[in-house]
Amino acid sequence: MAMGTRQLELLVKERYRSGTLTIKDALQFFDHLLAAKNPAPSIYSFTQLFTALTCMKNSNNHYATVFSLFNRWTQSRGVSPSPNVCTYSVLISYCIRINQPRLGLVFLGQFIKGGQRAEPNIFNPLLKGLCSKNRISEAIAIVLNKMPKLGCTPDVISYNTVLDGLCKEGELSKAFSLFDRMLSKGITQDVFTYSSLIDGLCKQGAISKAFSLFDRMLSKGITPDVFTYSSLIDGLCKEGAISKAFSLFERMLSQGIAPDVITYSSLINGLCKEGDTEKAEELLSYMVFKGLKPNVVTYNTVVDGLCKKGQLGKAVEMLQSMVSKGYDPTVVTYNTIIDAICKEGETENAEELLCNMISRGTNPNVRTYNTLIDGFCKVNKLEKAKELLNVMVSKGISPNTVTCNIIVDALCKKGEPDRAEKLLCDMLDQGVRPNLITYSSVINGYSNLGCWKETIRVLKDMIDHGILPNEVTFRSMMDSLCKQGQSKEAEKLLDLMVRGGIKPGVVSYRFLLLGYVNDGNIDDVMNILDRMHLNHIAPDLSTYTSLLKAYAKKRKVDAAMSVLNRMKKERVKPDLAASAPVLELLLKMGRNDVARDLMEQTSGKTND
Repeated sequence: MAMGTRQLELLVKERYRSGTLTIKDALQFFDHLLAAKNPAPSIYSFTQLFTALTCMKNSNNHYATVFSLFNRWTQSRGVSPSPNVCTYSVLISYCIRINQPRLGLVFLGQFIKGGQRAEPNIFNPLLKGLCSKNRISEAIAIVLNKMPKLGCTPDVISYNTVLDGLCKEGELSKAFSLFDRMLSKGITQDVFTYSSLIDGLCKQGAISKAFSLFDRMLSKGITPDVFTYSSLIDGLCKEGAISKAFSLFERMLSQGIAPDVITYSSLINGLCKEGDTEKAEELLSYMVFKGLKPNVVTYNTVVDGLCKKGQLGKAVEMLQSMVSKGYDPTVVTYNTIIDAICKEGETENAEELLCNMISRGTNPNVRTYNTLIDGFCKVNKLEKAKELLNVMVSKGISPNTVTCNIIVDALCKKGEPDRAEKLLCDMLDQGVRPNLITYSSVINGYSNLGCWKETIRVLKDMIDHGILPNEVTFRSMMDSLCKQGQSKEAEKLLDLMVRGGIKPGVVSYRFLLLGYVNDGNIDDVMNILDRMHLNHIAPDLSTYTSLLKAYAKKRKVDAAMSVLNRMKKERVKPDLAASAPVLELLLKMGRNDVARDLMEQTSGKTND
């Protein structure tokens, strides 16, 4: 049955408002609108139809239809009106929603070529889309250059959109430049302008600057909103200023501004970081009492806080509470609790939670398996760890460098560096790149067993793969050599380290010193102490204490006294921990006068 133009327009309007428009309806209505002549349909009806199409459920799947209909409309030669600024705004906004900002730019180009008057509302959706895609420089160019060139003055929404994008990217200096430009152009800044900058400052830890801007905002008569307060509260919580955060929270309530989920979540996170999980749980309950629905992130924060405080039972209860309230715990929720269980050594319970997680439809990730593999390695269940590795691979989850490092380290500590090296080679074949930690573990494993041929081979292989050793790599080899009575060889490694541009630290020298103590040559010890001074690394009290304890243990009292004399010369005062082993040895040997002098030196009664 034929419909009149006005009847058709009313039907389109009704279906649009009721949300009952289907694709089939839209196609039929469009054909009718395009064919209508007496009177011609209004631009409002076409725009309303396109608005309904683009806002329809699953509209992402209909973009080809939307663009096809628009092309038919613009190419028709009938009496139908041409698309106007509202129509193009609808289409550009749609392009942004379906993540197609390039198409939005195409529509903008069509609009401009059509000779229509450019207005901010045609640009603003596009600016939002460009900012959401991190194409900030293009958005800035539109506001500062393109819009003015077309005779269109950017409005407060235009500036705010780009300013907010800059703040989210951490480009605060550019954001403040835009803020100043708004002032110079007479654009009235609003709560969104200030809140975006305040949020950006808080995220960079510039809390004092954020509060200065907050005060400036108040002086301008601009009332802060929940976003403003939430940003400041979150910033304070991250700085550990939890009492100030709650004071601001009270101020917010006194001004009749209702906190939202983000406000409460920030406070809960702050409390958990302070270890006050009891108050965090109370605030979570209060939040629910006030009619707000916590999100999974809020629950995860409390679960993490409970686990870090060792309240594993409560964390599991929180997990069960989430499930009973209809929340789906995420892989982050499960990983947090599995990690805490593994740290308690209860790996079987952790594996049981893994099974529960899978049965509830939450897929474990590489971090889940790495946590469990590490847990089993730490309780010396290497075969179970390897079994989990195989399960992980069978489920299509690729092991990463962390996985490799966990098992390699465990095998090396077990005295099986050959198996660790084989695993390293297998990982390379599977495309997993070992790192410095991987190679250092194998090097340490071989050097601890005195397998120096294998140690050097792995060291060379590591360098061939473009991974340069660091001080820790050399230090582990030096430690093994010294323990095996090869301190001279360890000193050669120290020389090699220096030639390679690596500056040895106190710990590296300490290994060498203790090695020479075991070798029994005091001259070598003194030479290394001299070398430390030449390299501007002053031996500290901890180094001297280690030497004194080692000599006392070997009953080398004269060597210990030589070290004490050197300490006196270098104005390093021995404390009780350093002098006690030597004092005990002196008294046992009947050298009471020397012991008395050392006690006076330790107590500070003698003069230099």
